[in-house]
Amino acid sequence: MTKELFVNDELTLSRKETYGKSKQSKSVPVFTSRMEKRDYYKGVNHFDIRNVIDVKGFLKDIRENWNTYVSHVHQWIQRNPVKKLIVTGIFTVVIGGYLTSTANAAFLQEYTYQVKNGEKIENIAKEHGVTPQEILHANGLTSIDGKKILLPKVEDRTVTASILNVRLNPNTKSSIIAKYKKGDIVKVAYIENGWAGILINGQVCFVSADYLAPKQVGSPTPSHPTTIAKSQVKTMYVTTSSLRVREKASMSSAVLGSLKLNSSVSVTSTMNGWAQIQFNGKTAFVSEAFLTNNKPTNNEPLKNDSTITSSSVYVIKSGDTITKISKALGVSVSSIQALNPTVDPSKLKIGQTIKVPTTPASTTNQIQVVAQLGGVDSQGTFRFITSDGSTYAAKASGNMLNELYKHQGKQVTLTLEGNRGQQMTLISLQ
Repeated sequence: MTKELFVNDELTLSRKETYGKSKQSKSVPVFTSRMEKRDYYKGVNHFDIRNVIDVKGFLKDIRENWNTYVSHVHQWIQRNPVKKLIVTGIFTVVIGGYLTSTANAAFLQEYTYQVKNGEKIENIAKEHGVTPQEILHANGLTSIDGKKILLPKVEDRTVTASILNVRLNPNTKSSIIAKYKKGDIVKVAYIENGWAGILINGQVCFVSADYLAPKQVGSPTPSHPTTIAKSQVKTMYVTTSSLRVREKASMSSAVLGSLKLNSSVSVTSTMNGWAQIQFNGKTAFVSEAFLTNNKPTNNEPLKNDSTITSSSVYVIKSGDTITKISKALGVSVSSIQALNPTVDPSKLKIGQTIKVPTTPASTTNQIQVVAQLGGVDSQGTFRFITSDGSTYAAKASGNMLNELYKHQGKQVTLTLEGNRGQQMTLISLQ
């Protein structure tokens, strides 16, 4: 990536560009003189990654070559005038805007800025809807005093609706995570399909662009959204002995602390296996796999993992999570986690093997459930989806296999039996 973009520390125009709706490739012309080359490049934005054919791949390259790329961009910034508009992809990666949209509009525009002597990074960050840490990370710096830096380009707009919902994703079905009131000022990074991508403390959120107007001279300073309505907050409970709390929704993000087993947390939203919570007065994230809606009660003591006498091997299938596996096998999440201390529950892969606890032999249990039949593999393992949307696996053999194939994709009543800690077996189908 860096070899194509930089030659002798000079930024070069990508040889693969797309223009207009036809998406046709356009090559850089051959120049007969330096003056001709200079005149050509005067009219070209040298640094706009939206012109690259494979933008997603380019962003991946940026992440994999982060330090080198940021260093080259920083050097380029020092040699160019301030307030120059560019799209390097750096703040798109830092903020994670590319996760919410594939359209070019979602790749944040940026500009170069000269920091004044004594200017505080906290004030600069607030004016651009990001955090001081994100500014330092995006520029590869530990201090910005008196330096030229890269910043996201945002536009202040005024809320015109009495109440404007802030959503996690650009659609009306997405969770409402906050609200603005009429007259509040928001930081708009881009507008796409009627939705404005706004920056709030370094997070891309969304509001309807129909209820925003250009900021008038003399308008108040940008506002913080009101507290999320209680009806939008969901109380959940920790199912593992120690749950790490992270600064961002990533396993590589900084750990802010931990939550103990059965601790209650207020979840404001969930996405891609992560739950957003409030921790010590700040927004933070935990793995959703270790949370449950079921409140622990004194009448139902916690499963004692010390009763586990042996373990068996479980093969991960499509759609499996630690929580689903624990429910299907009738064991606790913490007991599975204890047997697999090196396994990352948010990165389970199909075909991966983990250990699951088996308990002493007990009376065979039999259950009956109405579900929709899914796929059946060659070993007789089949999957079914219950009315609450949960997916489980069970075993079948003999005539039951033939019945499964006949009713595949249909809603049926299954009768299953098995011992605690073991996969259930199908004994009848109606």
